[in-house]
Amino acid sequence: MRGGILIVGSLLWDDRPERKKWREARLIIEDAVHAKVPIHYGRRSVTRGNTFTMVIAADGRLGNAIIAPCRTEFADIDTIMAEAGELWLAEQPSAAPGNISALWGCVGVRFRDDPALASCARAWADRFREKRASSVYPVRDDGVLDIPWPVATGNGTIYLDLILATATKHEANRPRPEDVADAWVDQVQGHEAYFFENVQHGIRTPDDPLIWRRIQDRRPRWLSGEAYSEAIAILRAEPR
Repeated sequence: MRGGILIVGSLLWDDRPERKKWREARLIIEDAVHAKVPIHYGRRSVTRGNTFTMVIAADGRLGNAIIAPCRTEFADIDTIMAEAGELWLAEQPSAAPGNISALWGCVGVRFRDDPALASCARAWADRFREKRASSVYPVRDDGVLDIPWPVATGNGTIYLDLILATATKHEANRPRPEDVADAWVDQVQGHEAYFFENVQHGIRTPDDPLIWRRIQDRRPRWLSGEAYSEAIAILRAEPR
C-alpha cells in the first residue's frame, strides 16, 4: 500500500532540526501535490503567541493543502501505525514512542474508498482504540479522518491508498478572518510568519483574501520589511 501525509501548516516549512529530519527521512517531498481539503485558521496556539494555526474541518470550505507521499510502502497495520507514530513525533518531539495523540490533537487516517482496504481500516480502528487514543474532530472514535477523499489541483494526481494527518482542536467559536489577522498584527514575536510561510508554500484558505486585507488596513511595522516579500507578491497579485 502507498500512503501519504496531509500537511496543512508548518510541518512543510518549519526548519527546526527534528522536522527537517522527519521530512527528509519519511517523505518524498519532490512528489508532493496540492489538494483541495476543508481547512481554516481555527486554533489558538500558546506556543505561537496566541495566534491562530490551521485546522482541518469536515464541514468547512475547501482550501489548498499539500499531500506528500511516504517513502515507506505499507505492508500491514504495523507499518501504518509506525508511520503514524513518526508523524506524531514530528508534531510533538517529547511524546513517548508509539503515541499518536494528546488532548490537543491526534493522528487520523483516511483510506481510499475501496472495499479491498476495509480489513485494514478495521485493523486501524482496533489499534486506535487499543492505544486509547484521544480522537479530535474531524477524526472519529475509530481513528478515521472524516473528510472527503482529497482532489488534486492542477495536473496532480493522488495515487495513494491512505492518507495520514494530524487533527488539532478547534476554538469553540470559529474565528472571523479579522480576528485571525488581528492576532498576528497585535503580537511582536514574529508569529505572523506562519501565515506568510503558508502562502508562499501554497497552503491556502478561502479566508486568505480577507485576512490579507485586514493586515494591510492595520499596517503593522513588519509589513514593510523584506522578510515576506515573496508571499506578499503572491497576495498582491490575486484578485481583491
